[in-house]
Amino acid sequence: MKKVLTTIALSLSALMATSAMAAPDHRYDDHQRYNHATSQQDHRWDHNSRYDNNRYNQNRYDNKRVNPSRDWRAGQNFPRVFSSSSYKVSDREARRLPNTNRYQQWYKINGDYVLVNERTDRIVRIIN
Repeated sequence: MKKVLTTIALSLSALMATSAMAAPDHRYDDHQRYNHATSQQDHRWDHNSRYDNNRYNQNRYDNKRVNPSRDWRAGQNFPRVFSSSSYKVSDREARRLPNTNRYQQWYKINGDYVLVNERTDRIVRIIN
């Protein structure tokens, strides 16, 4: 009787183990559903397709010439595109400009001088 019960217990555990291995993997269902939905659409890659999603601003600053005195206002966020050292005003040029306070920096962009708070990246003043 003990052998019969042991055999039944082993066969049941083996049956449960094989059914667990054969179970579908549901971790990737959302991903597969997304791929299936998008694969039915017609995707043509061109050089502008990477800019179509919402994380890219359609009014990119490198596509047009910016006029800070017309396009920007004090209190707006300063675009990071212009925060490189090539736009920073040198000490020699800064002598002609009003003095800066702590954490402020002058930038020269297309002939206009823009005073920016370095901590908050906000425009403080624009001189054209």
